[in-house]
Amino acid sequence: MAKFKIGTLLLLFIWSELIVAQTASEALQYSLTRSVATARFNGIGGAMGALGADFGAIGINPAGLGLFRKSDFYISMGPAYLQNNSILKGTGNDRYDEGKTSFNFNGLGFMITNEPIGSNWKNLNFSLQIAKVADFNQTIYFKGKSAGSITDRFLELSLDPNQSGLIGLDPDDLDDFEAGLAYETGALFDPVGNPNQTVYSTDLLAYAGAAIPKEQLLKTRGSLHDFSIGFGGNYQEKLALGASINIPSGNFKRSNTYKEYESTKDEFLPFISLEFKDKLETEISGVNARLGLIYKPIQALRFGVAWQSPGVLSLKDKFNTELSYTYYDGMKETSLTAYSPDGEFNYRLRTPMQWVLSVAAIGTYGFLSADIDFVDPSSAKYNLTSDSDNPSDYEYEKQLNSEIKKQYKSSIQYRFGGELALSKYRFRAGYELIQQAYKNVDEYNPGYSLGLGYRGNRTYLDFSFRHTKINQSYAPYSTGNSDFDGNGTIDAPTPLVNQESFYQAFTITFGFKFGTIRSYSYE
Repeated sequence: MAKFKIGTLLLLFIWSELIVAQTASEALQYSLTRSVATARFNGIGGAMGALGADFGAIGINPAGLGLFRKSDFYISMGPAYLQNNSILKGTGNDRYDEGKTSFNFNGLGFMITNEPIGSNWKNLNFSLQIAKVADFNQTIYFKGKSAGSITDRFLELSLDPNQSGLIGLDPDDLDDFEAGLAYETGALFDPVGNPNQTVYSTDLLAYAGAAIPKEQLLKTRGSLHDFSIGFGGNYQEKLALGASINIPSGNFKRSNTYKEYESTKDEFLPFISLEFKDKLETEISGVNARLGLIYKPIQALRFGVAWQSPGVLSLKDKFNTELSYTYYDGMKETSLTAYSPDGEFNYRLRTPMQWVLSVAAIGTYGFLSADIDFVDPSSAKYNLTSDSDNPSDYEYEKQLNSEIKKQYKSSIQYRFGGELALSKYRFRAGYELIQQAYKNVDEYNPGYSLGLGYRGNRTYLDFSFRHTKINQSYAPYSTGNSDFDGNGTIDAPTPLVNQESFYQAFTITFGFKFGTIRSYSYE
């Protein structure tokens, strides 16, 4: 595995910066998951940690399971749309808009109530459910001009870390997924041909600082669901306690096409064009646990506290890359294409713990509620060496985990919601502020939601609409900002794309209650 460590794992880590609406590396992507199980939950912005008696709520605070008064079954689904507006930083570049519509299966589950006889426990309840916690479906596209080329990255990957200047690794030691393909196609070459020492160069190295046309089309697909087993109890109508074991499972697929080319004939001779493609499929499984409590000092007021344990995800990646390069060889255009082998890699990721503090005020005609979520993505940690004793694997693991700590910080998420109850009908609204988890970025992504509901004697039907806006930047590829000629200026800049994303989701939930119907104050 050491041969392709830089060429693939670094690619998977850095290129994954462009992945989802939440926008970050793989570690961040799997650290900021949250249940979107029911329309009622989504309609009030997810601010349900102190309320309970909803399958979305117990995905945040399992103590809410103890507040169900009747056995319950639900199914939830609906369409979602994500639009990305992207513009490459540079002079005169246009904005490009791309959208992706998907149909979501939000959740399915049931819970069974039990009322112990002669006990202070009013309820001891059990639940099984599967609920969506992440959606990876999106499309990103940009086109424009900026300084630098992906061949700068290939050149950096080819250099011998034990040498200076542009002295590189032996061609046989280049990775199979990036630099090796560049050498096979002529994007990397040795102009000297010294058999004792390889010195690499690129056709675009002579054009350092020039604005090179580039474009990218990135498609990601997949989702992550939690299968949860929960237990909850209600002690003397004052204290609800709950716990759940959660088994995340899902998949992620990425298809990426990146291009560079000349805008006018012979602009960057001998370079004409290149196209780099990579594909990744990831199978995801794992485990975590949640504990929670809800305390009711008086009937109209509830406080909630919930803790989610650090999780362990097992990930299995399958990936490959392809590079096509076209150049003028002095007589004619030459085009070469090289393909990587099919790569496969198994590894683990420890996701951070999460805390949720909640409060809710409940009355005859509805409620108001608020949640504050705390999560620290910088504590996420890769384990690349569970099945390996290779020292280079261990060194790269340290490098990767150090990069996570450098990039991310703790994030606070504020959620506010309310519901108005008029007879059998429910009217809902919610608002959320999600703090970005990047260091040196003090911004919040806002979102709002609306919902409607109907409560029958045994059946219920809910609808919700949720809108979230995210502003972010990402790098189509990453470099080490190298100064190849030693003149004090950066010859390998990293391009930056500014992106504005809008996520809109509709959810419909149908459920019915069964078993003995008992009186309750509000649900």
